[in-house]
Amino acid sequence: MLFAIALLSICCAVFFYCQALSNGLGRKRWAAAGLVFGPAVWPMFCMQRRMKINRLFGFDYLLWRA
Repeated sequence: MLFAIALLSICCAVFFYCQALSNGLGRKRWAAAGLVFGPAVWPMFCMQRRMKINRLFGFDYLLWRA
């Protein structure tokens, strides 16, 4: 059981590191958050990403994602 939790934490850390790298956010910060809190960080990550887009382009910017 403890091994599964540790494996999930490491996988989340790697996932958030890659996502932060591709979105231009702080890599170490999000990797550490993923390691400590696991997948519970995902809503906060999405909000931080959206706030960065709003800061760069404004609130009237429309995103088209495939």
